[in-house]
Amino acid sequence: MTNKILIDDLWAKLFALHIGCKCPNKRVKEKFINFILSNMDDGDHLTEESVFSQFPEFINYLAEY
Repeated sequence: MTNKILIDDLWAKLFALHIGCKCPNKRVKEKFINFILSNMDDGDHLTEESVFSQFPEFINYLAEY
């Protein structure tokens, strides 16, 4: 599974099962995917935990606009 597909799946899971509301629009999801990928170092392995743990940082990142 590619990293983008994994992050996309985890994005849906995060909102459906953990937050309990519908996902934001596609533009926000794409920003999240790019945020996660840009924070990866060479050799990093994406896991559910590693993606979910970056969600609060992503919210703070969005607030900087």
